Amino acid sequence: MKRIHLASATAAILALLSLDTQQAKAITIFTSRIDWNTSVSGSDTFVEDFESFTSDTEFRTTPVNVGEFTLLQVGDNPAFRNLIEVSPFQFNDNNGTNHASVYTNFGATKVDLTLNTPVFGWGADFFNANGGEGLNLDLVLDIGGVLDTIPVTVNDGFFGFVINPVEDIRKVTFRSRTNNLGPGGEGFGLDNVTGAISEGRTIPEPASGLGLLAFGALGVGSLLKRKQQYKVRAKV
Repeated sequence: MKRIHLASATAAILALLSLDTQQAKAITIFTSRIDWNTSVSGSDTFVEDFESFTSDTEFRTTPVNVGEFTLLQVGDNPAFRNLIEVSPFQFNDNNGTNHASVYTNFGATKVDLTLNTPVFGWGADFFNANGGEGLNLDLVLDIGGVLDTIPVTVNDGFFGFVINPVEDIRKVTFRSRTNNLGPGGEGFGLDNVTGAISEGRTIPEPASGLGLLAFGALGVGSLLKRKQQYKVRAKV
């Protein structure tokens, strides 16, 4: 009977641990900047509109420091897009102001946006983000590894995410979602890039779930021991 109680309690604790792990990876998607701002209210945020640039500035081979982040093309690409663009513009996928003109090609070219300070929320205005191969975002953790890959679901407009509980995202990688045969890829405009800084936010300890498991198992064992002692005393 004791083994049944212990196994049931352990199973319940493991379920809680699993739930805690799932919550640690909970990513909420936003297609409204107002809603995104409300979600990160109280946190330090930034917005980059590229208006400090006075001439076209490529990030095809050398990273460009934009202020709160850097942009760098990774992979092969002819001299095409992947630059901070100022007027006059070559393409019309923008809002008429300075912006990043970005190009990705499935399996060949991607673009890294590396943050100077980790964020738990990020977003931007996209223009024609699904006119070719479509666009995915790899969310790269500060400690390394991809937390998740999310598809950009808008063609034109705001798209962003918030992770709660907080996870430190150091890099957002833009890459094509599908492979269009022949010359293709995905070209799009990016502007008004925003982020919510992780620093100062509460980040759950990775071992918290294990601690709960150990504490729970110890508590169950102690409870069974007290029941056993009670039975022994009752018999005396």
